Amino acid sequence: MCGIAGVVYRQREHGGGEAVLTTMCAAIAHRGPDDMGTLVEAGTAIGMRRLSIIDLAGGHQPVFNETGRIAVVLNGEIYNFRELREELLAAGHTFRTHSDTEVIVHLYEEHGAACVSRLRGMFAFAVWNAERDELLLARDRFGIKPLYVAEDGTRIAFASELKALVAAGQTTRTLDSVSLDIFLQLGYIPAPRTPFADVIKLMPGETLLWSRHRPSVRHRYWTAPEEEQEPVGDLSETIRTALDDSVRAHLVSDVPIAAFLSGGIDSSAVVSSMALQGYAVHAFTARYTGSGAEASDESQLATALANKYGASLTVVDIHPNVRDLMEPICIALDEPLADESAIPSWIISQEVARSYKVVMAGSGGDELFGGYRRHRAAMAGARYQRVPAPLRRAAAGVASMIREPESGALGVSRMKRFLRSSGGSADERYASYMVRITDDELRELRGPAARPGSFIAPIRAVPGADVPSALRRALLVDYSVYLPDDVLAVSDRISSAHSLEMRVPFVDHLLVETLLPLPDGFRIRGGQQKWALRQAVAERLTPAHMTAPKRGFVGPMASWLRNELRGMLRDELSAARLERLGLFDAQVVQRWIREHQSRTHNREGILWALLSFSIWHRAVVEV
Repeated sequence: MCGIAGVVYRQREHGGGEAVLTTMCAAIAHRGPDDMGTLVEAGTAIGMRRLSIIDLAGGHQPVFNETGRIAVVLNGEIYNFRELREELLAAGHTFRTHSDTEVIVHLYEEHGAACVSRLRGMFAFAVWNAERDELLLARDRFGIKPLYVAEDGTRIAFASELKALVAAGQTTRTLDSVSLDIFLQLGYIPAPRTPFADVIKLMPGETLLWSRHRPSVRHRYWTAPEEEQEPVGDLSETIRTALDDSVRAHLVSDVPIAAFLSGGIDSSAVVSSMALQGYAVHAFTARYTGSGAEASDESQLATALANKYGASLTVVDIHPNVRDLMEPICIALDEPLADESAIPSWIISQEVARSYKVVMAGSGGDELFGGYRRHRAAMAGARYQRVPAPLRRAAAGVASMIREPESGALGVSRMKRFLRSSGGSADERYASYMVRITDDELRELRGPAARPGSFIAPIRAVPGADVPSALRRALLVDYSVYLPDDVLAVSDRISSAHSLEMRVPFVDHLLVETLLPLPDGFRIRGGQQKWALRQAVAERLTPAHMTAPKRGFVGPMASWLRNELRGMLRDELSAARLERLGLFDAQVVQRWIREHQSRTHNREGILWALLSFSIWHRAVVEV
């Protein structure tokens, strides 16, 4: 893990690039505390901060080709770099290091921008070609590593984190109103949008080629496989082989690697694979305390798996006194991002980083094998479409009158959402299962400025709109939108804030190309989700893992907002502050807070989003 940044001006005579680069690199020093490298020449300044993981002594960046006229800076890891290195040596290239970064510059010499298709790994990189006055930016297939870009007629600036562009004055920090509406409904902002109108995120699986002589061109070089294919041979063996191969590739490192172990199927499958391949695993698991803790605690399952494989296990207590963590977390997330897993991720990453630079995680298993409630809803929604429309409208009307339980449980709310969204396309139905507030509620909150339904556009843009399966379409949407801009964004930002690299073996393009084509029946069967993965790893785990309910790596947020975070919610979302902010109807927000505190309606999703946004805005925009 590292951080990259740079600015290239259309006019070579333009000065000031070195100062801009120095400021940007300082803003992302946490991503790479071990080293800093820069290339500064006429009108060009690129650099990086390095966390040394491969070729500790020789992996200084930028790395140059044999002539010194082509340079690369890399954030991430290339897992197949050794095989590529042998191939490039045979082709006559000269290597000065043993780092994975150097293979990129020589691959670029051989294949140009198409070099990205040969790489297995997680990456965001920049190649500067001084001979052609060209800059190539690239992001890995799943968007595991971020890359922000600001471009106008005079220059292009890029960085691993938005805060680097902010610090160096490369953005006006003008809020994008549509992005704000999307965030309020989804809880995150899908690429290429960002919270600022003059900055984009490079899309997953995308390159951007910028030249001093021509307009920039963006190219999508990879998308998730759309076609369904029946498995060949023993399916469980195919899954185990693909997983073990991915884990083996992700173990490439010159430093020790730890593991997150939540107790769920995905992280347990990764840890068991590590152990079976002879790796001495040191796992870290979360144990919750405070209100609502019991429903979120999986530490007993983690302990059982660790005992099965003789792994070391460190139990990290996730305490409810999280008020002091909120601002650093919201700043670390780099843009408004309302994922409740950020709090436990922050605390456990902090603990792991005391001893390790790299950690494995089970992220991506739900998206691959159909592990979310909304995946079942997508299948059920497709069947429900066969019910005559008048009956569906009547059912939605009756459901709207049902009072939600005082416990604040979300079951009734989810049922109402399902019935209310029964019309429309598969994309519209699936999007409605993901939103925190309805279009009508957004209009209440934002008034005339609201652009309800804006979140549909990035979902409709996902390739594969014509696939016949509602579940397959949902998985494609998750891979293109939810996984990169929520799950992986949290993983990268939170771990990087502690100078920790997180690796995700389930998010590997060879594994995905093998397993994503599986038919629906291998994902959800007899009401059981992730059926094929469960069958494949059952003997590797314990019987308790097979029967445990899905919890997810999140804290008891609804309870925290009613108890431990109640004071912060009251202060940060006070009517006076919201009126000064001028973006939301203060009276609507106050009503939602009262409804949540009185348990007449569970508003945890939108209140967490509003709280996160307010803290981020105060720290980043109002300064």
